[in-house]
Amino acid sequence: MLIEIMHLIPFINRGFSGPHTDHLLFKEGNIYVMDNHRLALWCWLDALKENPEAFSGINLLHIDAHPDMSETALTETKINDQVLLSLSLQDYREILQDEYNIPLIRWDNYLPLFLKYFPNTIKIHNTFSATHKMGSTKTLGTDLLPHELIKFMNNYLTDKLFLNDLPWIVNLDLDYFFTAQPEKLVMFSDEYLETIAATIKHGLETKKILALTIALSPECSGSWEKAEHLLEKMFHFKIC
Repeated sequence: MLIEIMHLIPFINRGFSGPHTDHLLFKEGNIYVMDNHRLALWCWLDALKENPEAFSGINLLHIDAHPDMSETALTETKINDQVLLSLSLQDYREILQDEYNIPLIRWDNYLPLFLKYFPNTIKIHNTFSATHKMGSTKTLGTDLLPHELIKFMNNYLTDKLFLNDLPWIVNLDLDYFFTAQPEKLVMFSDEYLETIAATIKHGLETKKILALTIALSPECSGSWEKAEHLLEKMFHFKIC
């Protein structure tokens, strides 16, 4: 069955994304692809609203060169679970900080909002992260090194080992696969990348994965060109 690609933010140009600028968001089935990782929270809520039984509990796997765990948005009284659930994509993008005329939700603070306002959906012991230990994971659970990540995914996103009955959200930032500035070289073998992608695809096909969010993060991945090349190589999506 052919699944239609929905261009939720039509792609116009390869501009600067930074903390809070969005150039694209498209959805194919339960896969969401964006340039700016700040849109991931809206995508998770979109997927949960399509599968309301999953509000009772999920697992989260965060694969990213950064923990994305800034608490800068947590003191905003305008935000709560009902507000977040009611926001259209455009409203989500445009909600502003109280003190400054800039977007409230950024590439580094969307994750704590999810943890704070949906504690019955996402419990800390069901969160897992792979961030190269480049920053504190704060309230996230198990932190996985690269060799542990591939084993963990092979075990729990396939049928090899049983963790629990909960569906997964896999939150992937392509910058995880690149070295630090300024070189920004892909630091994993083709076999490693193919195994990660194949395991995720298996989880999607078997419906273990409720939603996959993929961020290009072009500035953190070296360039749009590098991020797009890796996206196409791993998941066969081509941005035109």
